[in-house]
Amino acid sequence: MHEEKRLPMNKKEGLLYGVVICGITATSMCFYNLYLGFGAINQEMLQTFLKSLPLFFVIAMLLENFVIRHFADFLVKKFGHPEDSFNAQLLFSILFTVLGMSFLMTFIGDIVGHGLVVNAATFSRFVMSWPRNFGVVLALELLVAQPIARKVMVIIHAKQLEDYVEYD
Repeated sequence: MHEEKRLPMNKKEGLLYGVVICGITATSMCFYNLYLGFGAINQEMLQTFLKSLPLFFVIAMLLENFVIRHFADFLVKKFGHPEDSFNAQLLFSILFTVLGMSFLMTFIGDIVGHGLVVNAATFSRFVMSWPRNFGVVLALELLVAQPIARKVMVIIHAKQLEDYVEYD
């Protein structure tokens, strides 16, 4: 995508953009899936949430930066066109990122919650959980995480422009 004030323009901004998105998504999905697993919001569920969140945040950041970003970029290039609008390219990128992240994080969440045991129950839990997680994360990304992260970028770039004009 071309240089765009709604997107990061360097690695530092890219890290911040990723932290905002991953922070919102990992926090929301960790809470949501624990709530579904416990069936209620209680002290045990909240303690598990507070213990689990840093682990899931770190795993999600690493997966997105080192695995899924490349997967999504490849698919955007394969299915998109350079002439596509900013929004079309962004939607493709979000779709493919959410597809990969929800798939891997659903599997990892099951391993953390139930241990590394692959059997029929593992497959059954995944088949039930992944489509739900995909839908929730896609909605969360489109309606909450991405707009907030892009707003943060707009604010940063406006501040940079303001500082640039001020020193000119």
